[in-house]
Amino acid sequence: MPDRADTRNVAGEHLVPAVARRGTRRPGRLLGVVLVALAVSLLSGVLTSCESTKSELDAVRNMVNDSRVAAGLPALRENVTLDLKADAWAQGMRDQCRIWHSTLSDGAPSNWRKLGENVGMGGAIDQVHEAYLNSPGHRANIMDPEFTQIGTAAVWGECRGYRTIFTVHVFMKT
Repeated sequence: MPDRADTRNVAGEHLVPAVARRGTRRPGRLLGVVLVALAVSLLSGVLTSCESTKSELDAVRNMVNDSRVAAGLPALRENVTLDLKADAWAQGMRDQCRIWHSTLSDGAPSNWRKLGENVGMGGAIDQVHEAYLNSPGHRANIMDPEFTQIGTAAVWGECRGYRTIFTVHVFMKT
């Protein structure tokens, strides 16, 4: 496994952190809402369906919040709905052994005003976090003072013969 985390897709293209603002037209929004409603009813709001362990999920969020506090920004509040969205996305990336962005509004609470997302993969949570901080776009999401809530995920898998962690941050302003 390389010594640094990967923020590129398998074609070697650098992924730009995703950001969406309310009012932007997104095709398929109704389908996304229906799928989210179905998923929520099946999950009954129970976080145990997440593949991320509580300690690893907390580690991802705490690293984001530690970086924000060190920069003089307030910590982000955990949003369990966003945790579920992040975890499902991390599982999908793990299953395909590559990273790419979700449709930000899919699975997000309806009261969002601004959403952002970071996705990455690497050998350890802290390694991926360091890669986020070294990428201007990913760092901008972490340090965005408009965001007030976060959902996180950390899903392990075997990727090209290496034990790999896939992390996701989903940021939200209400």
